[in-house]
Amino acid sequence: MTFQAFLGDDDLRKQEALESAVAQWRGPGSAEEGSADSCVREVFFGEDMRWELAAESYQTQDLFASRKVIIVKNWDKLHAAHQKNLEEVFRSGSPTVGVFITAEKLDGRSALPKALKASGSLFEFKLPYEDKIPQWLSQRAREKYGRRLNLVDAQLLLDIVGKSLAELDHELEKLDTFLPKGGAIAAADIQDLVSPTKVVGIFEFQKTMGLRKKADMLPALRNLLENDFKDAPFVVAQMLFGHFLTLLKIRTMLDQGMREQEITPTIKRPPFIVQKERYLDQARTRPAETWKKLLTRLARFEIELKQGRYPHRFEVEMAFAGMV
Repeated sequence: MTFQAFLGDDDLRKQEALESAVAQWRGPGSAEEGSADSCVREVFFGEDMRWELAAESYQTQDLFASRKVIIVKNWDKLHAAHQKNLEEVFRSGSPTVGVFITAEKLDGRSALPKALKASGSLFEFKLPYEDKIPQWLSQRAREKYGRRLNLVDAQLLLDIVGKSLAELDHELEKLDTFLPKGGAIAAADIQDLVSPTKVVGIFEFQKTMGLRKKADMLPALRNLLENDFKDAPFVVAQMLFGHFLTLLKIRTMLDQGMREQEITPTIKRPPFIVQKERYLDQARTRPAETWKKLLTRLARFEIELKQGRYPHRFEVEMAFAGMV
């Protein structure tokens, strides 16, 4: 009997592990449907499946294949009673059917996770912490695409795309497709090829806030709120907090008499971006104490946004305008 579970919030690695396990169970060069050693694949989704159909499929020999793979995605969204029914069916065992399920987590009160863990058939995939994602990106670029991606440029990619490993991998695939084979991935490539509209929106808004361009701030902010962050203005506040924190660090170093060539290597941003977006000019627009006050204000603003204290967009726009 083959019954394996793939758990966690890292959907990319979870899916890759599932596909690898299915391929291993089927064996190399699995034959086409209709031959003596062929294998069919059936996929169910916990949120809208009828458990009886999965049970019937498990217990019924396919007319055109000798073996069968049954995949149940989002097992944890299947009704608990229906989970129990299917567990009993699958427990009967079948050498010709492999069962593979995915879920964020399994009910700890059920005997299923304990049994799967005891048999070495439970695999967990948790998203890495955000500060570890650049390292993951660099490793992924090297191992899957054969390209170099340094940690600073990987951080830029993370800032643009967000924390979804699936989306990040999609952008790596895009870069690999359009760039000359075997070359490194650089900041300029990321700016040119990775969601260009989104890139412009993020950096343009940060620059208008940093340089205190009141006339340009509102169009840049509305571009974000109407597109990439329509339902998540608090994410814009989070991004701006990180940017202002960088500008505070730069301002502090400037006040200490450090030169640009000494400051740039200490910023976790590609030099290309630091120069193009005029980070040092932005830092000079306010004294260090003002940057600190803005950071305190932004932190409070983010919490208030999450609490729903700004139900109307004009209120959000006015709050950001007050920080220019």
